[in-house]
Amino acid sequence: MAGMRQLLQRKKAVANICKVTRTMEMISTSRYKGLYDAWNSSAGFYNSLAQLAYLLITAEAPISNPLAEENESDTMAVIVIGSNRGLCGGYNNNIHKMLEVHIKRAKRLNKKLDIYVYGRKIVSHLKYRGLKIAKIFDEFEEVPDYKQAWKIADDFTGLYEKGKIGYLGIVHTRFFSVASHRAQTLTILPVTELIDDLTTRATAIWPWENSFEDFELTPGAQDIFDSAARMMIRTSIVSCFRDAALSENLARVVAMKSATDNAQKMIDELGVEYNRARQGQITGELLDITGGVEAMN
Repeated sequence: MAGMRQLLQRKKAVANICKVTRTMEMISTSRYKGLYDAWNSSAGFYNSLAQLAYLLITAEAPISNPLAEENESDTMAVIVIGSNRGLCGGYNNNIHKMLEVHIKRAKRLNKKLDIYVYGRKIVSHLKYRGLKIAKIFDEFEEVPDYKQAWKIADDFTGLYEKGKIGYLGIVHTRFFSVASHRAQTLTILPVTELIDDLTTRATAIWPWENSFEDFELTPGAQDIFDSAARMMIRTSIVSCFRDAALSENLARVVAMKSATDNAQKMIDELGVEYNRARQGQITGELLDITGGVEAMN
């Protein structure tokens, strides 16, 4: 059994760790709530935009747009969203596994894969593996503002229209609810894949009761689709970063709560062990006194 001094030192050390994990849990909970409110309030707009785009691509008169058509580029691009900090369970490991799918897919299709990264943990992983990074997004914290997201979106749509990339996907942890968030890839370009994904999620939102011909639109469908497609790409990029930040903070809340509970359990066990050692010491001292008294008599 460890000595009483060692038990007190261990108990103090664990108590300090418990304070840190509890503080991190509170901070992540606060961030999560703010991000969740933004995510929840924007859901209606995203859904309406996806419904409009669905009506446009299902019209009887086909719409031609370079963002909706495949090209012959031999380059694929993925944006990988990880975390800047650790202590969030298996959050980054799941992103690594999803990225590995794209690496193998590009190799199988004999295409080049350009990897764009957000998050120091992902950057460290890729550098350790010796994988080339096309660009690191480090000009914002967690979620880009709309100007930053528009620049990212416009850069990639420009590359796609010029035929320099033939695919764009975002590898991130997608947030569905508090009980459901998992690593996935959202295909951004070609934009028809994005529309299909957004309208056929767990709860389908396509406007099956209407058709494009039920509406009279000005300007024409061609112009509206181009504007809607670009807006969808921009908002989807923001949404992916927000989903990733939501999931990261939720994962950290769960991990830190588990760590705090385990630390508190260890403190209780060390307290019991200390009391047992202290009681044993007192009992030994009493026996020594009793033995000395009997020897004197």
